Amino acid sequence: MDLKKVAIKLVDKVPFLLYLTDVVSLMAHPVEQFSLWTDYFKTRQDAAFLRTFELKHSPDKIALLVLASDMVYEIKIQAMLATGLKLQGWKVVILLSRRYVWAHRYMKAFGIGDFVHWEDVKLNSKEKENCNNDAKAFLSVPMTFQSVKKWIYKGALIGPQVISSVSRKLMIGAPDVKDPIVQKNLRELLPETLEAVHLAGHLLDKVKPNLVSLIEANYALMGALVDTAISRKISVTQTVQPARDDAMMFKKLNKETCRIHPASVAKSSLDFVAKMPWTEKQEKDLWQEFGKRYGGAWFLQSRNQPGVKEKTRDEIIQQLQLDPAKKNAVVFSPVLWDANLFYGEDLFEDFGDWFIQTVRAACANPNVNWIIKLHPANAWKRARENVVSELAEITLIRKHIGVLPSYVKLLFPDTDISTFSLFKFADYGLTVRGTIGMELPCLGVPVFTAGTGRFSGLGFTVDSKSKEEYLERLSKIQEYPRLSEEQTLLAKQHAYCAFKLRPWIMKSFKAQFNYKKKGVHPLDNNLFFTVSSIDEITANGDLAKWAAWAGDENKVDYLDTDAETNSA
Repeated sequence: MDLKKVAIKLVDKVPFLLYLTDVVSLMAHPVEQFSLWTDYFKTRQDAAFLRTFELKHSPDKIALLVLASDMVYEIKIQAMLATGLKLQGWKVVILLSRRYVWAHRYMKAFGIGDFVHWEDVKLNSKEKENCNNDAKAFLSVPMTFQSVKKWIYKGALIGPQVISSVSRKLMIGAPDVKDPIVQKNLRELLPETLEAVHLAGHLLDKVKPNLVSLIEANYALMGALVDTAISRKISVTQTVQPARDDAMMFKKLNKETCRIHPASVAKSSLDFVAKMPWTEKQEKDLWQEFGKRYGGAWFLQSRNQPGVKEKTRDEIIQQLQLDPAKKNAVVFSPVLWDANLFYGEDLFEDFGDWFIQTVRAACANPNVNWIIKLHPANAWKRARENVVSELAEITLIRKHIGVLPSYVKLLFPDTDISTFSLFKFADYGLTVRGTIGMELPCLGVPVFTAGTGRFSGLGFTVDSKSKEEYLERLSKIQEYPRLSEEQTLLAKQHAYCAFKLRPWIMKSFKAQFNYKKKGVHPLDNNLFFTVSSIDEITANGDLAKWAAWAGDENKVDYLDTDAETNSA
């Protein structure tokens, strides 16, 4: 029996038993809990100056900051951003589940004490009955992966939330919606997903925010809240962390941007860079960013490059036993069971379908060397989830293809060949919508996409309108030339904007990462003060920049134009 789960169920029914989870956690994981309490008391001490600072807020500036979990790093990020908003006259309300014990503690340590909980709003019997009936209606018609992905309920796109939850739970890249196990999971998830849409509306009625700010903008509760807020013309911001450790990225979510990756570059942002002359300084800065991304400067990116080496073309050819006379096409596969289903449109039924049809097309074209690179995040993500089963990609290849021909090589997640070595080695790249579509073109390498994404349609990728067109292009991929100088420059300008200008650099706080080899520790990610007074925060200016951007509804991307001014 899982005592923690039992305690959580009791808490849902009897809120004053909330701290029972503390006792259970302490008994189950005493060392872990000791470190957590130690961190909390240090944070409380470091944040003491925030609790003594009196602030007034404007009645028309109410910000609802949303927590999707009780993870310390997420809590501290939102507390940091909440501090910035409070200093600019916002009333901050924190939305969380009542069971998030540590969220309450840490937020109060930051001097933030206004909370609202999902449990504060309830559905009436009629609403619950409607949700059950509507769930049956969704499930009563013939389903495909793509039809489920397009499910919409009262203006909220619920399909990706449901299908990605099933995919992640079952650790499969291509959940067959006709499979009895998948259907069982759909039946279990769908009613509560529909209920979340009603709950989101009730919460917004209760708080009446002018701004909603969150990190996780998808899955059942968060996706429903975002779509409902957007439909009510409430400003919504999403925070994500880029590949670098010292920064965040911010995006305004609206009807046009909520299905675009939050790390994407808006057209207005790209125009800002494209209208300026491309200088030697910008060129140097861009390649320095590439050097940091793939040179071990940032932990978040280096965990995808453990133990790799820079290798020359000849070394790669020799190691993989490739034909040196042929061109080289590299397929960059996502983590199939964790691939992002929330952004863009796909040419194929799902990521598993794209993977196997792409590999099959590679097998049918012996005119180039094909490298199928399995995403390195497979290694650390599987370790964190304690997954020991066979890689989903290997299962698909064995089931649908069998033995690969000699000119098609698999690169496993633990390969010692660095990704940047492959960038310089490749003549072609293939992805659905992965970041290589914005990186490889900077080297003049054409990338063939199999879906819309953060860079498709901008003029420096080879985008297909159908899977037939995509597969036809793969059959004669060796005939495609390198990108033109104009296309390569546009790719560089886009990457410069994404890597150099889009990040918001933290100055008042510093992130720290210390992952376990297996499993998850609550302090894997952490955030620490680098200041001890309001004056220091004001001098740094980072939180003021964030708050100013958040309050400006006309600015979609956070864009650090000072970084461009300083580099000129």
